[in-house]
Amino acid sequence: GERLVTASDDGTARLWDSQGNELAVLEGHQDWVRSAQFSPDGERLVTTSYDRTARLWRVETLDELLERGCEWLHDYLTTNPNATDEDRAMCGIPPREAEEKP
Repeated sequence: GERLVTASDDGTARLWDSQGNELAVLEGHQDWVRSAQFSPDGERLVTTSYDRTARLWRVETLDELLERGCEWLHDYLTTNPNATDEDRAMCGIPPREAEEKP
């Protein structure tokens, strides 16, 4: 009950949270997406399309996406002088001034 999915005539399905915030756009079909449904455990989603295909999607939580993004960005956030302290904090990296103190 925390997420919902919509099917669209633009070839996408969209994942939303219960507040109406778009979480993801699922692209890959070549024609209208005619249906979308969650698996009973809520971890996967299947879409069908007028392009005569069905696709199975893994539904990641926002925490999983943030964790994966932080893993990819860790070197950038720790070494690039243009990375802000706010950017660093999002991934649990201390502010620069905290690094400089003995």
